Order: sequence, then C-alpha cells, then structure tokens
Amino acid sequence: MAGQTKSLKWYGKAITAKMEKAQVEGVNKTMAACVIHAKQNHPWQNRTGLLEGAIDIASYAASHDQGVKGTWGVRDMAQARILEEGGTIRPVRAKALAIPQADGSVRFASSVTIPAHPYLRPAADHEYVRLGERIRKAFERAGTAS
Repeated sequence: MAGQTKSLKWYGKAITAKMEKAQVEGVNKTMAACVIHAKQNHPWQNRTGLLEGAIDIASYAASHDQGVKGTWGVRDMAQARILEEGGTIRPVRAKALAIPQADGSVRFASSVTIPAHPYLRPAADHEYVRLGERIRKAFERAGTAS
C-alpha cells in the first residue's frame, strides 16, 4: 500500500444547494395542498365565494438566513380571522349592529358572538405532516449532485 493515495470528491455545496431547492419545492407543494384543503373542507356555507377565493399562497417559498419560508392563508378579508378563531363583534361608529334576517327584516344588537369555524388550522394540521415526505421526494427527483 505504500505509495498509493486515495482521494475523496466532496460535493458539499452541490448537496446543500440540492437540499435547499428540495425544501423550497416541498414547502410550496405543502402550502398549495393546504390552500386546496381549506377551500374544499371549510365548515361554513359558501354564499358569495369571496372568503373561499381569498384563500391563497401569499408568498411562495424562498431561502432565508434561517431556512426556507413561505406564507399562505387569507388575503384582504377582514372577516377571515374572526371566522377562524371566533370572537365578539361590537359596533364602532353606531349604537348597534344591524343584522339582516332571512325574512327580510333587520334585528339590532349591541354585540354578536361568532363561534370559531376553523378552516386554516385543520388544513395545516392535515398537510404539514407530509412536508418531510415532499422534501425527500423532491430531493430524490433531483438526482445525484455533480
């Protein structure tokens, strides 16, 4: 064995880049699955389609100093949070809230308590468990680094 040398090729930077790309793909696919799940499995009766239509990816996944980050949820809908979490609505500029009734009449109230009707959290709970699997599949699809 004297005089023989062995060498090792190190692909550290290529593997890191491949993993980062797989993470971005996995996060994007998971957010897209969450959007679909939330739109298809919400607990409210859809009358206008506005809230359902506002469920979307707000910012696609991108690399940051601390990893990969993306954002999904509801954009530009004031009532989205109270529907998700529940809460009490009180008038701001009036003495009472005007609540339209099914028969066409109007009922007035000093406040209205809305029960929680979660649709984002259940979608996240259902889809986030597959994030690791999605990243692994994206990494494997990328092939070997060279």
